Amino acid sequence: MAAVASQSDAVEARYDRVARFYDCTNILMESFFSKHRKQLLCRARGHVLEVGVGTGNSFKDYPPGKQLTAVDISHEMFRRAKDKVKNFNGNVELRRENVERLPFRDEAFATIFTSCVFCSVNDPIKGLKELRRVLKKDGELLMLEHVRSKGRVLGYLMDKLNPLVTRYGVDNINRDTEENLRKAGFKIEQERNLAYDIVKAIVAVK
Repeated sequence: MAAVASQSDAVEARYDRVARFYDCTNILMESFFSKHRKQLLCRARGHVLEVGVGTGNSFKDYPPGKQLTAVDISHEMFRRAKDKVKNFNGNVELRRENVERLPFRDEAFATIFTSCVFCSVNDPIKGLKELRRVLKKDGELLMLEHVRSKGRVLGYLMDKLNPLVTRYGVDNINRDTEENLRKAGFKIEQERNLAYDIVKAIVAVK
């Protein structure tokens, strides 16, 4: 347990460090992600859980009138998200939580949304199992994630480079999120390639 806590603390510390630069460094990609967030979030219904809300850029992309619980592990990301709550047209609750140890009851949410989250979760299968636990039986997990390419050459390069990039504090670039979803008990209902077989829009169900 101590090792798990230490790893979680390391993730939190990393995002606390980059929080003040996060929006600036992602400004060129934000229009791309915002477009695809809006498309995915059109499917959101009922009480929504967003995991890894970051600085709150997603708030503007939700359809109006939604009930949202938004969580993040980083104090500094969370603090910046509070400033963007005004961009959310609905009811929102912000909480600092770790996806690997969610405090919510079973089947609490009709929709769960993640965006570029599972590249940094220490134990992605454990985190996905937690999402499956708190998702209603007829609910949907909506994901906008960057993943390991299925291409032979690009996938190989991502595997080789991953130890280097993670050593310098960058998130994992070779997570096989589709396979991790299956291992966690999800069924992939839809999968769309958005960019170079690396950025995917995924809809998964229990």
